Amino acid sequence: MNNKTLLNINEFLPYQLVALSSKVSEDFSHVYIAHGGLTQAQWRVLAHVANTQGLGSTAKQICELANMDKSTVSRAIKQLEEKALIRLTQHENDKRAMVVTVTDAGCALYQDITPKALDWESELLSCLQDDEQKQLKTLISKLSNYIVIKSSSD
Repeated sequence: MNNKTLLNINEFLPYQLVALSSKVSEDFSHVYIAHGGLTQAQWRVLAHVANTQGLGSTAKQICELANMDKSTVSRAIKQLEEKALIRLTQHENDKRAMVVTVTDAGCALYQDITPKALDWESELLSCLQDDEQKQLKTLISKLSNYIVIKSSSD
């Protein structure tokens, strides 16, 4: 292979971000598994539905908000409904869509896990100074916004 076309995959930003994301997700999974018996997809769906409570969400909206594929969201919704953590009701304007809302049990579980999730996040970020934490969040936001703008113009 021509040396001019090689790239060090370990220093390539997309690879670094995916690797870090995988490590972070794996470590954080211990929180929602231990305290709720949830899968990653179930936790993400529950969190998004709990954060939009009162408004209700459709599966399509959850897919967009959580950046998850339709089959994963559908499976998680079904499992959460079986656990009585969410409920589905017919959308009043679109009879093909179902509105997902959190039940009292789902809200209680979410309220139980949330402080543990925030403690976990605080522990993760404890290796950074306060200004580094703010800078990290700012940089992540800038990259995310850039990707959204770039994607919409393509």
